Order: sequence, then C-alpha cells, then structure tokens
Amino acid sequence: MFGLRYPIICAPMFLVSNTAMVIASAASGILGAFPALNYRPCSSLANALQEIKTATDRPFAVNLIVQSSNRHLAEQLSIVIDHAVPLIITSLGNPGQLIAKAQQAGIKVFCDVVSMHHARKVLDLGADGLIAVASGAGGHAGNISSFALIPSLTSLTAKPVIAAGGIADGRGLLAALGLGASGAYMGTRFIASQEAAVSSDYQQAIVNAEADDIINTKRVDGYPGNFIKTTELLQHGIEPPLIEQLLEKNKTFNRLLALYRTRTTLTTGGKISYRTVYSAGQAVSMITNILPIATIVNQTVSQYHQLKKSLP
Repeated sequence: MFGLRYPIICAPMFLVSNTAMVIASAASGILGAFPALNYRPCSSLANALQEIKTATDRPFAVNLIVQSSNRHLAEQLSIVIDHAVPLIITSLGNPGQLIAKAQQAGIKVFCDVVSMHHARKVLDLGADGLIAVASGAGGHAGNISSFALIPSLTSLTAKPVIAAGGIADGRGLLAALGLGASGAYMGTRFIASQEAAVSSDYQQAIVNAEADDIINTKRVDGYPGNFIKTTELLQHGIEPPLIEQLLEKNKTFNRLLALYRTRTTLTTGGKISYRTVYSAGQAVSMITNILPIATIVNQTVSQYHQLKKSLP
C-alpha cells in the first residue's frame, strides 16, 4: 500500500515523536508517524509537515485524536489534507467524519482498535486498516493478547492489520507476521533512539525497566494506559479516589471524568502529565541501549531474517 522496504511503523507517541524520527524512519525504509498534538499551535504542525516533505518523498503518517478533548481536530485535519499526508492514524473517539473527509482527499486512514467491537465499528465507517493495540502496548493499550486479537482481526477483514504491543526486535516482527499481521507497530523501542525528543531520564527509565515495571492505569489521562512505575506515578496514585470510583459506575459520569482527565493532561498540564510520567510498553524488557533509528531497523530486520531461516 505504501511501498515500504520493511513492514514496520514507528508509532506516533505523544511528546516523543518528532520530525527527525519521521525523516530517519523514511530513510530506513519504514513508515514514521507523529501525533498532530506534538506540534502546537497548528501553525507549528504545518511547519513540521513542510519540513518532512522537503526532506523526503517517502510516505509517513500523522496521528489525530478524534475524541472531543482535542479541540484542534478540525484545523489539524485541514492542515493534514492540505499537505497531502499519505496516512492518518486515528485514536480515541468516533472517526467517521474524519474518514469520509480524508478519503475524499485520497488519504488512507488506519484506526486504533483494542477489541473486535471497536474493529467492526471502524470498518463499517470505512477504515482502510486497523492498528491492533494489544495488551502490553505503550500508552492507551487494550487488554487482549496479540495471539488472540490479531488472528481474530485478520479473520474479520482482508484490510491491513498492524500488530501493536510488545514488539521491539526481529522476534516480535516475525511473530506479528506469523499471526497474520501486515506489519508491526514499534513505539517503545524507538523512545530509546537518538532521534527521540525525550529526556535522558525517560530513555534511561526505558533501558532500566522490565516488563513487570509497567503499570496500567487511567489516572494519567482518563483512559487505561501503560506507564513505567516511577516515584512520580506512585505519588500521584494509580487507583482513583473512592468518590471517583463510585462516579465511574455511572456511564455518564464516567465519560465526563474521562473527558476532564484527558483535557487536564493534554491541554493544561494538570497535576500529572506525560512530562512527569513515562508512557511505555512491556517491550522495555528487550531494550538495553539507545541507538539511531537506522541501527534499530537494521538490527530488527537482520534478526528477523536469521530467525526465519532457523525455523523448520
């Protein structure tokens, strides 16, 4: 669909992904992506897209949050369409209107899904592909194993299914393709890259962490997400206060709470934010160093081929 050398997407990560990562991904033969919310105001988004298109003619993607907490969605989508971005990846919310507008402009749309229910919804809306966000993925992750989610989705649709969750090297890539996925979504591995726009503390936390250091909590922004167990996160608390737990039992109040937490984290900084806690997936166990994206890709592909040859 995109003429990639390797079936890998450098996942869009809030406050991590940047133009340097997208350009390095393109040069390495994979597809780079970044969240539009990483570039605010929207004029900065336009500048970022122009920088990428000046540096490479290879395909890339922009991630758009379609949930109502993203007050910039309409302007972001307009800018993405104006710059003819090849792929939009949607997260949270109903992407129906976005899919229609993007496809009218010739742009493909892949949607994050964490369940069969979500997958059926976005396929009915016309999604061109699915990002199968399984348990163990960084950020907003589902709770279904890749070994169950990916085969179920590939049985549901002939459209591309991208495996997300726990993939950091050639072993994960081989497993993802073996399960029937069209490609692999790698995020956490690329946080520990030289091009990533994060602090050395964040990168060192990735290198030092093990899988059981990853905590799933919705206390950061209102939606279940995976984060590294740090002092800051534990001080904030990983379980909501009793009053919030009671309110969450009511569907309407639960939705309002989620909106409040998301807006507080993404737009105002809040008492806790992605700048003070570290989003990451269980793939941290396989990450021991910080390398250029080109080296990570080459090592991943080399290991994939070596393992494939060794299989009976």
